[in-house]
Amino acid sequence: MKQFLKKISYTLLPIWLILVLGTAYVALFIYPEICGDISHVGLLPFGHDYENLIGKEWPKEMKFATVEDIEELQQVHADVLTIGDSFSQRDEDAYQNYMCYKGLSVVNCERHMFYNPMTFAYEVMNLDIIDSTRVKVLVVEIVERYVENFMTHFEPNPQKSTLMTKRKKLKDKRPTRWSLERARSFLFLRTGYVENPVILEQLDADYFSSDKPQALYYYNEDLDGLSISKEKEGAILANYQRLLDLAQEKHIKLIFMVAADKYDMYQGHIINNPNGMKTVNEDIARILKNDPHLLVSKDYLQPMIEQGEKDVYLYNDSHWSYKAAKVIADELSRRIFTEK
Repeated sequence: MKQFLKKISYTLLPIWLILVLGTAYVALFIYPEICGDISHVGLLPFGHDYENLIGKEWPKEMKFATVEDIEELQQVHADVLTIGDSFSQRDEDAYQNYMCYKGLSVVNCERHMFYNPMTFAYEVMNLDIIDSTRVKVLVVEIVERYVENFMTHFEPNPQKSTLMTKRKKLKDKRPTRWSLERARSFLFLRTGYVENPVILEQLDADYFSSDKPQALYYYNEDLDGLSISKEKEGAILANYQRLLDLAQEKHIKLIFMVAADKYDMYQGHIINNPNGMKTVNEDIARILKNDPHLLVSKDYLQPMIEQGEKDVYLYNDSHWSYKAAKVIADELSRRIFTEK
């Protein structure tokens, strides 16, 4: 027995101590300083000072509503319905909130109601879940890095009975503060054992109100497709036309919005950029022949960056800031009001 305990003391015990100390270190020193989705994914302790540095100039009250299942959606009466990914799932600083302050009533579909925003938008119109008597404008938003995938994998469900009338929110899969899994991930990321999903580049000027104003953190996923595949262009145009035709048939005004990736927005200012230029936004505009129902967010946000505006996108996050959300809301509202 003594020999067994002795063997454990110099084999398993050191490993156990490393795990315990590592978990404690991450829980006590890293976890409290995590803020923003890039910070969470890359386990980067950015701290909370940035939130104060950029200011909180968005409205204090959240005026737009969110529906979480089909039954709720069937009861909606609003000027605008939005269906989109995480760029459409913000709070007081959401573009939808700014639209409400311009006099529009806005309802958003909660993200876990669907996988593909484009497919879901087609389904809810085709199955008469929404109609022109209850929704005047439909905004469909897709982030740039997923736009090719979602626009080509377009297979609407033809039967209302098979759509889920209620769908529980997915549980937050992020590990808890005192998590061995989080400690292991931190160790693997810092030692390079696994590829870090977050890339750091240096910019040619100060674009963020942070302690590292020239640091650009973005997802490596932004680099998965720098352009639209030529062989996908026909399907993209055909599927977009299907969605647009259905909206026109239903007398619902469609606005199809592409939310630019953070990398794309700052790529021209990366010092010695090793990745090549991303042209997905430009490709979509060309493929869809600059259709008036298309809103490419880059067209309205890039000038802000070129003029030296800081924090158009968030330093610690992959999403745009309240500054950008307001500009997008202005353009969406302008299009809605000018065509009423």
